[in-house]
Amino acid sequence: MRRLAAVACIALAVPGTAAAHLRTSRAAVDFQASVLQVRAPLKVRIYRADLALGLTLVGRHRVVVLGYLGEPFLRLTPDGMFVNAASPTAAGTKLTPPHARSSRPLWQLRSHRPAVVWHDARVRGVPSGVRSRAWTVPLIGDGGRTRLTGTIRRVDAPALWPWLGLAAVCVAAIAFALRRRSLLRPATAWLGALAAAAALTSAIGFAAASTASQGTWIEGANEAAFAVVGAVFLVRGSSDAKALAGGFLGLLGLAAGLTKLPVLLHGIALSALPGGLARLAVATAIAAGAAAATLGIVVFFDVLEHYEERELLRLEP
Repeated sequence: MRRLAAVACIALAVPGTAAAHLRTSRAAVDFQASVLQVRAPLKVRIYRADLALGLTLVGRHRVVVLGYLGEPFLRLTPDGMFVNAASPTAAGTKLTPPHARSSRPLWQLRSHRPAVVWHDARVRGVPSGVRSRAWTVPLIGDGGRTRLTGTIRRVDAPALWPWLGLAAVCVAAIAFALRRRSLLRPATAWLGALAAAAALTSAIGFAAASTASQGTWIEGANEAAFAVVGAVFLVRGSSDAKALAGGFLGLLGLAAGLTKLPVLLHGIALSALPGGLARLAVATAIAAGAAAATLGIVVFFDVLEHYEERELLRLEP
């Protein structure tokens, strides 16, 4: 009874079937899992976004995955993937609804493809204060007991000082442009262009990742569309229009960068770009975007003031 209660607790703590969780809008995670040994005719994959475990049968073999209590849980054969409806682990991982207890496996065909992906409590993160741990999933392959083994390790968050240094540079650029008013409009336009370019680079990297969700694709497309509109004014507009477009692009870059802020705080960036480049793009979008947006506000009120002065002169008798 205690063992069944333990399975129930695990079911509450661990996500169920991974079919709806392989793609995500998350930008970064803290844990990395790897497979050390595969003593079975299987292709094994661990999804880096949520540590879901994926198995694909190779050749004309039969493999049974054992559950948390040592019971038959999943079966992969050339005919497809079967789930034991009587397995507490199957119910706990939500691969099947709770079923009447049975001393014999109740195999249900779930797919004609001999492959499965699920969240297994044995392949999860590590406790606080622990750097890494080993994981094991027992199997029966072609009648003999075997196992999958691997490790999970915590990846340290990156240092913040490079990004704080970049922010300091952008603050200095704001101060310099405000002191040299002749540089105010060009600086706003260039900083806005830099922020937009960084935001688009970041969006492409996250949209191209294997873990990207539909929401990530839509978000990237929206950012690209707004960036194109701002770029048109940035290229073809007057000096004031270019500066205001730079402020708009800066605000776009700032908003887009803040949605990816976790990459600066967690060890693994879920981007198709290398981790360092993904973080540089996000940090640049935020820092340059904040600078361009700040200067853009100054330009806006400057343009408004000049407009009011011209209107007053035009109305004077």
